[in-house]
Amino acid sequence: MKYLLFPLLSLLFACQQKENCCTTIDVGVDIFLENTAGQNLLLNTTPNAINPAEIRLIYLLGDKEQVFYAGNLDCPTNVCFVDDTGFERVSIFPNDTEAEPYPVTLIKWTASDTDTMRCHFIRKNNNSFVVCDSVWMNGTLMFPDFALPDFGRAFRMVK
Repeated sequence: MKYLLFPLLSLLFACQQKENCCTTIDVGVDIFLENTAGQNLLLNTTPNAINPAEIRLIYLLGDKEQVFYAGNLDCPTNVCFVDDTGFERVSIFPNDTEAEPYPVTLIKWTASDTDTMRCHFIRKNNNSFVVCDSVWMNGTLMFPDFALPDFGRAFRMVK
């Protein structure tokens, strides 16, 4: 019996979870861009294609606009082109400032085409846990309402 007591006590202490053990930041949004004919606008073979390298994010911070750029990141503009053959898309990392309940990101697709993204985030453990749970594009709730199965936080936009 005494040989069973030590493993049981060890198991009991091992199963206790630490509340602030980890950092989880999950805010990325995948957008599939199509024209009205259903063609992928992120492919340069599509008429009026959008060049992913030219997409810019502008974060609204209070009454100021800030173009996002961080040269130390893999995607310095917070826009990543996902070259998954047949499922090409952009991953956008929106404004997640805690100063606003629904932070706004302006997505400048081209010089003359800009959309407004607004997100809601679940925040816990002094912001060591931040997860986007809702995304609106131009006032329309896109995620989770129009989420694409098998792609996580993703939806399709027609331009």
